[in-house]
Amino acid sequence: MGEKKNVESHKIVIIGLGTGGLYSSRAATRFDRNVEITVVERREYDMFSPCGLPYAIEGIVDSFEDLKHTVPSTRQLKKLLSHDALSIDTEGKRVQVENLETGEVSWIGYDSLILSTGSQPIILPIPGAEEFLGRGVHVVTNPENAKELKDVALKSKNAVVVGGGAIGLEIAFALKELGLEIWVTKRSPPPFPRNLDPDMGKIILEYLDSKGLHILFGKGIDSVNGEDRVESVVIAGETIPTDIVVMAVGVKPASELGEKAGLVTERGALLVDERMETSVKDVYAIGDCTQSFSGVDGKPSYVALATTAFKQAMVAGVNAAGGDMVFGGNLGTFVSFIGDLEISCTGYNSAAAEMNGFKVVTGRANMAIKPTWMPGAKDISVKLVVDAGTGRILGGQAIGEEGAAWRMNVVALAIKQKMTIREFSTIELAYCPAVSEVYDPLLVAADIAIRRLSKAR
Repeated sequence: MGEKKNVESHKIVIIGLGTGGLYSSRAATRFDRNVEITVVERREYDMFSPCGLPYAIEGIVDSFEDLKHTVPSTRQLKKLLSHDALSIDTEGKRVQVENLETGEVSWIGYDSLILSTGSQPIILPIPGAEEFLGRGVHVVTNPENAKELKDVALKSKNAVVVGGGAIGLEIAFALKELGLEIWVTKRSPPPFPRNLDPDMGKIILEYLDSKGLHILFGKGIDSVNGEDRVESVVIAGETIPTDIVVMAVGVKPASELGEKAGLVTERGALLVDERMETSVKDVYAIGDCTQSFSGVDGKPSYVALATTAFKQAMVAGVNAAGGDMVFGGNLGTFVSFIGDLEISCTGYNSAAAEMNGFKVVTGRANMAIKPTWMPGAKDISVKLVVDAGTGRILGGQAIGEEGAAWRMNVVALAIKQKMTIREFSTIELAYCPAVSEVYDPLLVAADIAIRRLSKAR
């Protein structure tokens, strides 16, 4: 982290109290106990856990209020809730903010500034999508609009979910559990297209079909129709009656504040270096509003995950307080839980690896996670993506009712350490028949990849 500078009352302003805002403040105060931090947040409450929203809709989480959290104010931390950041004067090192309750506008000075402004949902540019927002078309981005969706769902029969990523499929399954008839649509055929190879995605499609969801992947939505409220959608020329349309096609960076202040952007996101510093000195950016770089090969990378925001926040907080810490890059390690399935990935899938110039070989194992004679032995599918030239592990995918997440955590560590598949095959994993196999599916997949690697050379 470097040596701590003796700076008295170093003032840090953080815009946005999400994962990034919280952990950057904690990292800064741990590095230097004399910093003064002001957090600007437009919400009237502190924080919430966005990844828990589908589970609150489904009812696994009792109340949407359970997802809200309070961050205590301290001598070092001042919270300005119900305040909106209007503009940034990077030369004068100050931020213009508006008190949303009183309308009062004021300026706050800073020595370092951290932007954690997050992202906003994408609304497809199709007829009816914008027009019916709030009248049958829903997004799920906070406890308020998620609760609104659930309230409407409990009085509805049909819903169409647009999007085949984690949030889209989690919401689709949640609404199915509430008793609705569900259609899920997206223009490209595979689910999780940025994370899973098509053969792995097929497992999810078969699972969703077995649960009674109507999967219309590769067709896309053409229009949303109705009079006062949504009444139907058109998908590939077919009209489907529905009460609800959920837009879950992804997010775009909320980078307007920084862009207006002259910060360099790339593909709509604030561009940062390995210190999480933007193009302007002493201005840092973290989380969904930033474009960083891949931890696999250093190529530009945009990842909108809480875990990525957390890691970036730890770096930005230290540096904003006067330290010198670097970010190791995005791997995009994540897990989604849909019905009974854990779906977990890290690093590049085959398509992403090839797009970035790698020739790849893969190894996939489909087997039980425990000895077959052990009661409760669940099946899992594990896949590893390997650079055919060097044998270095580039990515991994796992789908199963149990154990997918921890296996991808192991793969993420291997990618971080730039391990080859042969090195990886020598790792020792714990064994007990009630928990695991002697020859773990992860190692089986590794050995299959090694055999294919030998043939590819």
